[in-house]
Formats: sequence, C-alpha cells, structure tokens
Amino acid sequence: MAESRREFTGLGPRVSDIDAHTASIGITRFRIADGLLEWDARATDIFAAGADPRPPIDIWRDRVHPDDAQLLVDLYGDASENIGAECIYRIVLPGGSIGHVLTRSVSIEYTPDGTPEVLTGVVSRVHPHEPTHQLSAALDSVSLGFAIFDTDLIIRYVNAQTEHHLGAHRSELLGRHLHEALPTTKGSYFDDLHRDAVRTRGEIRIEVPSLFIPGTIMEVTANYVDGVVAVSFRDITAVTVTMDHLLGAYRELLSASRLDDLTGVLNRAALFERIDRISTEIGAPAAVLFIDVDDFKTINDTHGHLIGDQVLRITAARLSEQCGTNIVLGRIGGDEFVAALFPDTELGSPVDPADIADCLRIAARAPIQLMKCTINIELSIGIARNTGLSTLEDLLTRADIALYEAKAGIRHIDRQ
Repeated sequence: MAESRREFTGLGPRVSDIDAHTASIGITRFRIADGLLEWDARATDIFAAGADPRPPIDIWRDRVHPDDAQLLVDLYGDASENIGAECIYRIVLPGGSIGHVLTRSVSIEYTPDGTPEVLTGVVSRVHPHEPTHQLSAALDSVSLGFAIFDTDLIIRYVNAQTEHHLGAHRSELLGRHLHEALPTTKGSYFDDLHRDAVRTRGEIRIEVPSLFIPGTIMEVTANYVDGVVAVSFRDITAVTVTMDHLLGAYRELLSASRLDDLTGVLNRAALFERIDRISTEIGAPAAVLFIDVDDFKTINDTHGHLIGDQVLRITAARLSEQCGTNIVLGRIGGDEFVAALFPDTELGSPVDPADIADCLRIAARAPIQLMKCTINIELSIGIARNTGLSTLEDLLTRADIALYEAKAGIRHIDRQ
C-alpha cells in the first residue's frame, strides 16, 4: 500500500482507506515492528478501557480470554494472506463478565521493501444470543467457510464463504443429503470426518486437499453440538514468509501477555491462574513461598533503577533455575516473588519447603557484577505449609505473614 500514514487521534479518525466509522464500530491499528497497539474512542469503549491509564496493548492482553489465544493466532495468519479475515473471540471485562468481540482485518500497510508494517482492523461487540438472522449475517461476513449437517448428512446451513468454496448456491444445498447435492463428496474424507465427530461427540480437525478447488489445501474442523455437526473450512494454502513474520510476531505478543515484562517469569495474573488451574487438576500446593529481596530500595537509591532492574532480572533467572517442574514461580510486583510447590510423584520422598527456600537463598547470594560495581543480595522467604485443608488464599496470607516476620527477625513457626 503506497499510501502514507495518517495521524491516529481517536476522534473522527481516517485510517488508511477507511471512512469515519459508525458509533458501533471501533478501529484498531497494530504496529508490527514495535508491538504497539492503537485504538479509537469506540474501541476503547468496547474493551472497557476508558478509566485504565495503561497502554492499549497491555489492556488488550489482559482482556483476551486465555482459551481464545490460538483462535487469534489463526486469525493473524489469515490476515497476512487476504484482507477480510474475521473471527469472534471472548474478552474478560473488569468484574469478570465475558464479552464477545467480532474483529475483521481491513488493511495492511507495507514498508517500501514490502514488509508488513501496520495491520488495521475493525472491532464490534456482538452477543451470542442475538436473533438467528443477525448471527447469520455475521457468519456470512467471516472469512471461514461454515456449514451445519444433521447426523444423517442432511445439509441444514451453509454460509456465503462455503457457497463460494463449493461453487453452489445454498438454495441448491439446504435440505438435501450431502452426497446427492455434491456427488464428489461420496467416499471422501468428509464421510469419515462427519462419522468421527458423531461417534466421539467432540472436535475433529484435519488438513486435506480441497475437493472443489484444485491445488488448495483446506483445514477442516468438525464439532458435534446438540445433535448436529458444525463444520468450518479454512484455506491454509498460502504459507508465505509474510505469514511466518506476522504469525511469529503475534505469537510473541500473546506469549508476552503471560510473562512479567521485566524479569520474564510469570506475571501476577498468570501466576495465580496457573496455580489455580494446577490445583483444580491435582490439588492445592503443598506449600507457598513468599520471596522478597532484602534492602532492594537501597540498591535502587545507591546504583539507580537501571541497575536495580538488572538485579531483579538476574535474581529471577537464578530462582527459575532452582524451580523444577513441580514449582510454579512468578513475580507479583516490585521485588516480591511467589513460588508454589506441588507434590512431585517422581520423587521418592517429598521435598521440605525449607530446603527449597535454602536453595533459593544460596542461588541468589552469588555476587552480581554490573558495570563497575559488585552487588550482593539476600532473600527473605516466608513459608506456609498446606495441612490438607488450606485454600490458596489462606496459604498466600500465611506466607505473607511469615515473610514479614522473617524480615523483622522474628522466629516464625508456621501456624494453621
């Protein structure tokens, strides 16, 4: 796109070749090289970001539902191939309610050497319980082919993209058996796909050559839902250098949303989410450790915040090296970290949390050489053991109290 950039103000914007939007549509721009996200006033409302002072990219990372991350990776790959890629994904709003956002790519701006530079999209809030004709209109506008069959392979619904892929109008398809309407499908992969979805009552995904467009590779996904099989088609033929670049940038973006920007360990939200998920699967942690760098303010005051940041990065790396697969580590803010110890069934006997704490202190104690200074640090660690009845909130509270007492030089006996 040879058009020059325009300033993005968020008030009556003109972005690339898009006219001023209506009140129900927001506009977003993702600057690929530096990972910056811009959005206008309507998009700010859609993501409930009006009172949030953080940069839009940080707010967006927090809002995206974790289970829809891969869906957005796929969308980003589609956007590199053609304008008009769309999907509906969930966002988690302040207070915990779930919203649904329909997003569509509308333009890609390129550098003079042809590298994608700015991806522009539109976003709109949608509701999963809207009347059928509104949902049908949304499905007709998405770039995925979408169709619904009953358990006897009778065609119940096709969207516009499926019509285009099959080369047939829906009036020729609806209410007819698939093999009658499209004889090419008889004995094809589609029969097995449909049968397996009905048999497993789950999702089946395959990559196959298109039956209708020679030279095209399709990703076909079938889901059994309440007596019908929903099938989506996605053209995955054009795997190009541009796609790899965009897809890699987006994966990095999504990955970064789970990590602490400074230290690279889990951030506060991701830490507690992972602890909660593992607890649901195998039970609550055997112990929780609250970890604090002693006199960290003095390091900042003496050597400056850049040196302080380096100390935190090095300390986080040393702590991570001591944490096996049964320990979840994250930074909860400032110079404070939390480690949750889960039972390790591969070990002959359980590891004492106090021994883990000693290993962490020893690892962090090695002198840190930065520029012309040598910095030595010590850790204070509060330990809360789980007696079998403790909740995560209880463990965190007791570990925090134990940390306070450790820093105050009080001999602490973990209380229940």
